[in-house]
Amino acid sequence: MTTRATQFDNLADRRSFGLDAEKWAAFMATLEAPVRDLPRLKRLLNEPSIFPDPIQYESN
Repeated sequence: MTTRATQFDNLADRRSFGLDAEKWAAFMATLEAPVRDLPRLKRLLNEPSIFPDPIQYESN
């Protein structure tokens, strides 16, 4: 396994990340910031999918 893969696995297994007070405040400010308008993303997500319709499964 490569070092990068090992690092990815280690990061994926973490459930908590410690932050100092300054980084915590920056994180909270980001969460509390107003939502940005992203018109290009909105347009992209409103375009028809290039994939066929999803498979409809019958419920039992």
